[in-house]
Amino acid sequence: MPRCSSTFSPTFSINLPLSLTPLFSVIMTCTPKRITARREHETPRRSRFRAYLEEGHTQKQAAQLAQVPRTTAREWIFTGDRRTSKERARRPPIISDAKVEEMIKWMTGHFDRRAIPLQEIAREHGIKASNNTILAAFARHGYHHHVADYKPFLSEATRRKR
Repeated sequence: MPRCSSTFSPTFSINLPLSLTPLFSVIMTCTPKRITARREHETPRRSRFRAYLEEGHTQKQAAQLAQVPRTTAREWIFTGDRRTSKERARRPPIISDAKVEEMIKWMTGHFDRRAIPLQEIAREHGIKASNNTILAAFARHGYHHHVADYKPFLSEATRRKR
């Protein structure tokens, strides 16, 4: 199927501002694209650049066709594909895994320690972090810290009803 055809005629009409009418007519002469608020997926530039090289284009031509700077294209050739490590490089956690395990062991089996607010637990272990950071560290190890809800005492009237 040809990408562009001069016999294409739209079967619908759209009211466009005059400034966009010439642009829309150019788009409509080629294969029509959907008009959508979402951006359609396009092939990553690195993959397109490599495909142009395999087709026999020079590095300069392939970089121009892929719309990337020539220096970036040269880096892609020499560095190879993507990163080599399995894990993504990221910022190290504020609270180390060993410290989190120590905190969990300290709390496990002691209701009075589990009921302590997070900031007091952090102070006890010499950690300076927000509540969200401490909760995230616990979640990394599958521990869900929460203060237990206390059942209210029965009032005298409720006790008589029972």
